[in-house]
Amino acid sequence: MKNIVIYCISAIFLLIPVSAVRPMTSLFANDLKASMVEIGFIVACYSITPLFIAIRAGRFVDRIGEKLPLMVGSIGMTIAVVLPYFFPYLFMLYISQLILGGSQLLALVALQNGVGRSVPIEKRDKAIGTFSLCVSFAMMLGPLIGGYSVEHNSFSISYLLISFFSIVPLILSLFIISSRSEGEKEPAAKGFNNVLDLLIIPGLKRSIIVSMIILAGLDIFYVYYPLFATSIGLSPLQIGWILTIQAFASIITRLFMPFLVSKFGRVKVLYVFMFFGAIAYASIAFFEHFVIIALLTVILGFGLGITQPLTTIISYNLAPKGHTGEVLGLRLAGNRLSQVIIPLLFAGLSNFIGLGFIFIIKAIALGGGAILAKGIQEKEDEVQNEYRVNCSIKSK
Repeated sequence: MKNIVIYCISAIFLLIPVSAVRPMTSLFANDLKASMVEIGFIVACYSITPLFIAIRAGRFVDRIGEKLPLMVGSIGMTIAVVLPYFFPYLFMLYISQLILGGSQLLALVALQNGVGRSVPIEKRDKAIGTFSLCVSFAMMLGPLIGGYSVEHNSFSISYLLISFFSIVPLILSLFIISSRSEGEKEPAAKGFNNVLDLLIIPGLKRSIIVSMIILAGLDIFYVYYPLFATSIGLSPLQIGWILTIQAFASIITRLFMPFLVSKFGRVKVLYVFMFFGAIAYASIAFFEHFVIIALLTVILGFGLGITQPLTTIISYNLAPKGHTGEVLGLRLAGNRLSQVIIPLLFAGLSNFIGLGFIFIIKAIALGGGAILAKGIQEKEDEVQNEYRVNCSIKSK
């Protein structure tokens, strides 16, 4: 229980800088006269480093635990966020995002793996749901803090102020005690020596692809919507409120995640909510009035807010024993791959079709992902049945 509290508080202070800085960075780059293609490259830099280190980071966490990775990640994030204060130039935004992405990835894998490993499987939905609530809370506060800071300070001063949040996880990491759930005390499963061995696990590949589609959708909204909103006349503070409303809606929907999962099943909740998120995503490109946009953002938050923690739980449950960190790293590597490709692709497309149509294209991709998610059900049931059999054997 002590570790869960530390992980959840760490997640809040880990995600606030990221959720504040990422939309702020695209606006800062625009203020520095960067082109849409340059902004696309800057946005992609956040995901390039994690793409190369995610799986190794997962193995690192599996081997030594959560404490040191969280410490290293927190230090790296502090450095990344404070760099634009000392060097407020366009080239430094590339470097800052490269460091930020890698550092946040390392710390996030440690936190996710720690939460899943600290509880038995029957309590995992609740534990990861609580953790996701904290993430949503941070994603809600970050844009509001960033928008308010930019409204009243310069961009460089805002980076300095936000950098102090990432010091908190560093301090909290000193109090982490290594813990493993009962199921994790068994030796690591054999025969999983590389990534390809993991990808042949039924259901895992689909889960990772669906997670990629969802995160790319959230990422496009998070980074490109501020630019679209600026073009239709919204202020930085209004943009901050829109992103905050989306995160708040995610918090509300995640409160009901355990109930929905127990009643309908993880995968059904995943693809149904993903579908409604796609509808809201497509609609938001057609409106310019702040109140209407806010209402659509609520639906978007409800739709996609619950989906990311569900893909985390499904991926964790499908992971072989002793390889949970590696599977979470693989999932995050897939997420970051989508975050590298999509911003670059859409940056080029925006020059031809405009920013608004980007959201329609991405909504179609989300609808396709919802269809793909339905195929995870069979393996998910197998995992739950296998767990029940194992518990029955151990009780005899």
